[in-house]
Amino acid sequence: MDHNFLLSTLSILSLLSISSLVYMLSKKTKLPYTVLLVLTWLILIPISHLWFLKFIVEFKLTPELLFFVFLPILIFESGYNMWYRQLLRNWKSIWSLAIIWLLISTFIIWYWLYFIFDLIWLPVPLEITMLFWSIISSTDPVAVLALFKQFWAPRRLVLIFEWESLFNDWTALALFLVMLAVIKSWVVSTWTIWIWIATFLCMLIWWIVFGSVMWFWFSKLIEKVRWNENLEIALTMIVAHLTFILSEVISEFVKIWWFEIKISWVIATAVASIVVGNYWRYKISHKVEEYMENFWWFVWFVANSLVFLLMWVMFVSLNVNLINFIIPVIITILVVIIARWISIYIPISIFNILKLEDNIPKSWQNLLAWWSLRGALALMMVLMIPDDFIIQSWTLPYSIKDFLLAITIWSIMFTLFIKAPSIWYLVKKLKINKLHEIEHFQKHESMILIYLEIIEKIEQINLKWHISESEYVELNSKYQKKLSHEIEEFKKLLSKNKNPDELINKAFSLHALWIEKQYLKELFRYNEIDEYIFKYMLWKIDRQIERIENDKTQVKQETLIEEMGVIDKIIIYLHSKNDDIIYQYLKNRTKYIVSSKVIDEFQKLRKIDIWISENSFNSIIELYSKFNWLSRQKMNEIYSKNEKMISKLDIRLVNKSLLKLEEKTVKVLFEKEFLSPKLYVDISDEIEHKINRDAKTLI
Repeated sequence: MDHNFLLSTLSILSLLSISSLVYMLSKKTKLPYTVLLVLTWLILIPISHLWFLKFIVEFKLTPELLFFVFLPILIFESGYNMWYRQLLRNWKSIWSLAIIWLLISTFIIWYWLYFIFDLIWLPVPLEITMLFWSIISSTDPVAVLALFKQFWAPRRLVLIFEWESLFNDWTALALFLVMLAVIKSWVVSTWTIWIWIATFLCMLIWWIVFGSVMWFWFSKLIEKVRWNENLEIALTMIVAHLTFILSEVISEFVKIWWFEIKISWVIATAVASIVVGNYWRYKISHKVEEYMENFWWFVWFVANSLVFLLMWVMFVSLNVNLINFIIPVIITILVVIIARWISIYIPISIFNILKLEDNIPKSWQNLLAWWSLRGALALMMVLMIPDDFIIQSWTLPYSIKDFLLAITIWSIMFTLFIKAPSIWYLVKKLKINKLHEIEHFQKHESMILIYLEIIEKIEQINLKWHISESEYVELNSKYQKKLSHEIEEFKKLLSKNKNPDELINKAFSLHALWIEKQYLKELFRYNEIDEYIFKYMLWKIDRQIERIENDKTQVKQETLIEEMGVIDKIIIYLHSKNDDIIYQYLKNRTKYIVSSKVIDEFQKLRKIDIWISENSFNSIIELYSKFNWLSRQKMNEIYSKNEKMISKLDIRLVNKSLLKLEEKTVKVLFEKEFLSPKLYVDISDEIEHKINRDAKTLI
């Protein structure tokens, strides 16, 4: 047995165990996970010198492992849950921040550091400040986003920061590789700079071609293996790594005549993840979709934790004395902070003045300017620099890699130990996580519904289990008081509001749309509608939600086609099935079902005395009654002209509805141990197979 293998395995398992404990601690203390990881490292290094704990640092992080195993996971996970429609909605502010930040930081970090270092007799060549700029431009969006979610920052602020950070990361990494190759050629001139720009642009163009091939291949393959959960999850992991590795292989070995094909594997993998997350997500079977996000969060957690801990372990063994770099590090940190402030305040102020997009508040600008944590990606880029990397103009007594490593480590430590702990204070000080009136409304409404459900359950328990009268009275009184308190708070909220009717209508409209969304997903889950109907109607619901959240009225027409983006219009046109009778019938049936569910829910809600006028309920019920009547009319019209065909379809759809009941009943019987695990799996698989058959193909 290979002892090195055993020790390395033990090291990995130990590091994962430590990471899990650190993550649990971060949840309890509300401190950033990456900050606690660094603190753990400070403790880990000394104790790893003890003879019985030396195995902890036995596993070594190699550039190949970092580059081809961990990096594709981190890139793919970051893009999988990004919604491109949100990007299009805020593209001006996001692109301006990403691009202007790069342009401003180019000038400030390249030239300011070059001249300031020269003034303190530290002759750092311009090429090296260029390389450092691309390294320090990358941020750690995952760490910041975790804090955003923990402190309940507004969704639009989260979106702007997330997209801006990701574009910065992808672009910075691509630029770093190009600049490293150019600098290694030993010649930096106007001509080489033009070559660098041309190479970078070619990388962007080729990933479109290559990415299109990968997306097409994945979409076709995922359709073939649908309903095979293990294969579907494996394919997402394969497409992440295959896109990454093939991009590198093509860049390294493929030429067209004399021209080398350069593909940005970073951007190719990132865009592949966005496309998979936005367009092919619903080709994946429903059971897989439920835990796909959890799966990718898990692999990200493993990759990020191991990379972070192993990198810091690696740095201990490197010949870098961080104390010797105090002065250049202080200068670097100040220059980077100034560059960040300028790149945030200038473009956003211009956008707000010209009203090119929805206003970005000053408090958001302050937070964006301060929140720019650095993390694993910056460390990864430094590690990619060869140990023997040198240029003719380098005269300092330590290597280029050691110098960049030192100032990068100090910059990361500053963001983690100074910036990150101050985030909670800034969020509270700037009142960014303060609940809006609509959120207060939804909170009270939700609590009222919860307490009503509990009170009803208490009544059932009393009838069924014959609990004592005193226990029943105590429980019932307890939740009646809670219900009364929430209703009173709800009334106070409405009485304090200047325009309560407007607030109620907005909240009711959102509530109705969320009900629509819930039952639409259920119909798709049981295969009563196809992917196209589901995505088309889901888009309409999401667009309505966006309108209402932006204080616009709910569109009351049949379609929102005039508000679609170019991409959506093309997709709708290519998949148009207006001449398909079954499609038209299923679409109207879906509208009829979801509108009926909305009406039912609001009829129940109207019976509760929560000090809301009948007009508010009538308004939403009348709107959905209109939708309900129109869709029913169209269904009847189609049925009258195609009675035989639609009758067969209706029978199949009723059977599918009954299969839902079968599925739920089988699960209950299994939980009560009336069925053995073997029988449960067999019966469930049979029911699922019937559910997954397309209703239209059974006619």
